[in-house]
Amino acid sequence: MLEMAEIALWKDLSRYLKITSKITEKEGNEINVGEKFALEVTGSNIAPEGDGLPVIIFNRPRIRVQGTKNATPTAGDGWHPMPATVLKPGESTSMRIEMNAIGEVSRGIFDNFTKEVVASVLIRGDLDQDQFFQIDSAVAELKEEIEAG
Repeated sequence: MLEMAEIALWKDLSRYLKITSKITEKEGNEINVGEKFALEVTGSNIAPEGDGLPVIIFNRPRIRVQGTKNATPTAGDGWHPMPATVLKPGESTSMRIEMNAIGEVSRGIFDNFTKEVVASVLIRGDLDQDQFFQIDSAVAELKEEIEAG
């Protein structure tokens, strides 16, 4: 059973692995049934970095794409590895997912209120535990000592 502290740490680390997507490669303002279009999916590591902070690196970033009543991935639902195999703080990686429209996807005047969901996308990465748990002690400035003779 996970303790509250472990759950809190997991949630805190999860917020640094972000995903965004946008529709690209479409024809016109509406995507009609039977048309193909593409999603550009970007995964980013937005963890802070600097002296004294743990290094948060995500290995093997991958996305799970699932279709909806409006569209399905051409390659089918499932996991897809992202092009970058490592995401360090401040880094991003993007990929294109081809989709088939099975319902009309409109982009009209009421777009802000009526956006159709075309896919469900989840990002997952493996925390590089060796990097995260590297511990540095305080900096010691060493000076050469001169022995009096």
